[in-house]
This record gives sequence, structure tokens and C-alpha cells, in this order.
Amino acid sequence: MLEGEGDQDAECYMQYLNLGVGHLRLQNPGLQHSAQQLGPPIPPQGAGEPGEAVNRGGPESALGVSVLEQGGGWKPGGGPGKTDTMLRATAAGLGTPVFRHGDRAPLASYPTDPHKEAVTTLWPRGLGQLTGEGVRQQLELGRFLRSRYEAFLSPEYRREEVYVRSTDFDRTLESAQANLAGLFPEAAPGRPEAAWRPIPVHTVPVTEDKLLRFPTRSCPRYHELLREATEAAEYQTALEGWTDFLTHLENYTGLSLVGEPLRRAWKVLDTLMCQQAHGLPLPSWASPNVLRTLAQISALDIGAHVGPPRAAEKAQLTGGILLDAILANFSRVQRLGLPLKMVMYSAHDSTLLALQGALGLYDGHTPPYAACLGFEFRRRLGDPDEDAGNVTISLFYRNDSTGLPLPLSLPGCPRACPLGRFRQLTAPARPPAHGVPCHGSPEPATPAATVVPLLAGAVAVLAVLSTGLGLLAWRPSCLRAWGGARVSWEPGHPPPHSWHCIPTRLHPPRLWLP
Repeated sequence: MLEGEGDQDAECYMQYLNLGVGHLRLQNPGLQHSAQQLGPPIPPQGAGEPGEAVNRGGPESALGVSVLEQGGGWKPGGGPGKTDTMLRATAAGLGTPVFRHGDRAPLASYPTDPHKEAVTTLWPRGLGQLTGEGVRQQLELGRFLRSRYEAFLSPEYRREEVYVRSTDFDRTLESAQANLAGLFPEAAPGRPEAAWRPIPVHTVPVTEDKLLRFPTRSCPRYHELLREATEAAEYQTALEGWTDFLTHLENYTGLSLVGEPLRRAWKVLDTLMCQQAHGLPLPSWASPNVLRTLAQISALDIGAHVGPPRAAEKAQLTGGILLDAILANFSRVQRLGLPLKMVMYSAHDSTLLALQGALGLYDGHTPPYAACLGFEFRRRLGDPDEDAGNVTISLFYRNDSTGLPLPLSLPGCPRACPLGRFRQLTAPARPPAHGVPCHGSPEPATPAATVVPLLAGAVAVLAVLSTGLGLLAWRPSCLRAWGGARVSWEPGHPPPHSWHCIPTRLHPPRLWLP
């Protein structure tokens, strides 16, 4: 290998896995969704997360079943237990934990909030920011992952083995860093300065993240599906039953709630639960029964986003995109013999909820802070054929640090589900190969009068691409590693100081040298 070529190959390799793609040129903007490309503009940081609640889990939390079932690699109380044997060196595999950030400050206040004048004192880092408790939760989750994969991962971080992707929010980026500090000793707090090593966390701007952020606000088809759910008789009946409750809550909070999106009621619950978790007194009207009712209203809203009717089609536009990417990453790693062992996603409860919906595992409970949904792929060495049943995928869910993780089963499949069967069962919830139309009806055909201007535009695009290919002379190994893949960058985003090759068509690299 030539000096410096390894970094360039690794850069192209990570781009190929679709794990950290930044500016990708869209072939048909606004019309399709795919695992690595499309999605709507996302609200700015601090705008909150649909359905994000603050329950901390417990023996009956999140999936509504006990998390004390044996089968994990963590001892109750947070200490290391028996190491899990799922992904040992006797099998070729890939682990993909998707986790929610740790404990945070409330996202917002309400007009009559008795603590609103003390926000800067109570939450010195700001609303929506990770707290010290959140850091501790992620450190503990990282140590759990180290215990579970002790015999699978290298003892120290190796960039070719582990890739970490986060949404572009302070709380998820910090959560990923804290998690890695628990997972790898060289990143742990308290290390001597000479021995401490930070571990990279990758992200893309919020408005360009099409993989971990939901719902799709600019997708008309998604809003049609959501409107169908909220206009259903069952939804309307439940909503009518809470009209008097919401009316009284308006008087207590100073918010307009009746006839408004249920997200407003959830924001009240989020603020109250955050304050309660940090030992602040709640207003007299915020009784346990009020909190319980607000949680039920929130569950109704979440169910409309991820559940029936047309749950599979909604999943294709949300959680199915991430599910499809997780499956595609494993296939590429196995097909190309890449050394990647773990892909970690630091995200939000809305991400986990959408993923649970795509898997048919959502049951009305919201993932607590630091909840982790893990995908574990295993292939017996010497059995290269995925379709022959030699590759299995297992799921676990950790929603309580005091107990063992809960093994999950995809409906219709055993716990260690053959990958072919898993693909078959989840196919309706994943985007089809041609992409999912975001608009409810096909767009009209292009008028003949516009053909000439379009051709002129195509000529201009070819000229820009020619310039880009000339710039790639600085990075010949990228083209060589990609087997001649075309590259482009999004207009308005000048190339960074260290030029990245970003393929618009994914070709396997000719050679990956570990």
C-alpha cells in the first residue's frame, strides 16, 4: 500500500457503506425516499422530537414485558455479567445498536410553568441539552456493550471495525461520545492525558439527515397517511373522550390544546416529567392521574404515526429507511469481506419508535433515555450463502440498566431469524428498490416545450461534472477504489479542504486493504 493511500481508501469505504454520506446529488429530488438519500427538511435543533418522553424504564417498561428474562450480558445493577456469546470469533457478524440519547433538560416550558423564570439556573446548559445523568447513562450503556461484545470487538478502538453515526443535535453527539468512553478504555474519563484518545462521531446537518430523523414533514404522501389515521373513527372516539380533560389542562397551563395537534399535550408531559425526574416540585394539578392521561394521549399520537392504518406504507417513509440501511450494510460487509464489526447510531426516541413500527414491535410504550435496540447478524464461518439460512439476525432491547436486555422476536420468525426470512417479513415496511413516491399522485409528464431547456441544463451539468472529475486528480485512489464510480457534490456546498469522494452510483471497491 502506498503511503497515505489507506486513509483515502478507508474514506471511500465509509462513503460506500452509506454510513456518513453528506451532500448527495438526487436523481429525482422530492419524489423518492431511499435509505441514504432522501427526506424532508427537519426542524431546527431544539424544536423537539415527536413523542419523545422521559420515562426511565423499569421491569414493565417500553415494550410492556419484563426485561429480567435471561439472555443478555449484563448483571442487574449495572455491573459486568456473563459475556454474551452471540458475536464471538467463531462467527462472522455485525452488530448494530441504535440507541436514544441520555437524560436531557426539557425541550420547552409552558406559560404558567412555576419554574420558567429559573430555567437558566435549573438547566445551565440550556433546554434540550444532555444532563450529567444523561452522560452517566451513556457511559453505562457503553460498558454494557463492551461486556456483551468483549470477545468480538478489539480491546481498543479500530476505525476499520467501528463506525458511529449521530444526528446533529448536541445531546445525541454528546451521548455518542459518552457511550464510546464506556465502550473503549482509551476514551474513558480520568485517563492520563498521554493515554486519552477521542473517538470520532460522524454526522450530517439536520436538514440533510434522511436516515435517523422522522417524521417526513415535507412529504405530502406521509401527511395523507397521517390524516387518514387521525380521521379514523377509533382515533376520533378516543380524542373526544379527552376533550374535557384537555379543556381543564388549557386553564392550568395557559396553552391552547383542544383542536390542536396532540404534540402540544405531549410537550406539557415532557416538561413535567423532566422536572419531576430532577426533583422539582410539580404544580398541584399535575397529579399522577393527569400524568398517566397525558401519557395515554401521547401514545395515541405515536400510534397514528407508526401504527395502522397503512402502517407498512408509513414505515417505508420513516423507520423502514433505517431498517433497509441496516440490512444493506451487513450485505455489503459480507459480500466484500470488509472488517467492519459494529455500526452505532445515536438518535432519538422518535427514531426507535419508527424502527419498532417498521418491525411490528411497537406496543404503545415510549423508549426511555439510553434505550438501545440492537441488531446482531451472525454467519457460521465457511457458510457464505445468506439465502441458505446460514445467516441469522437476532434482536435485543435494553430499556432498563438494572436488568438484562430483552431478546426480541420478529413476528412470524424465531428469535434467531434466518436473514432471508427476515428480509421477506420486513419487505412491506422497507422502501422498494425503485423508491417510495412521496407525492400522492404521479407528477404530470414533462411538456414538450420544456425539452430544449432541460437539454441545455443537462449540458451545463455535464460541464460541472467535468470540472469535478478534474479536481479528483488530487484523489486518484478514490476513483480507483470505487472502480470508476461517478462523483458529484451538491451545488452551494464547496468542496472541503480535504476532498471527499461521494459516489452517486455505488460500485464495490476493487480492493480493501486492512
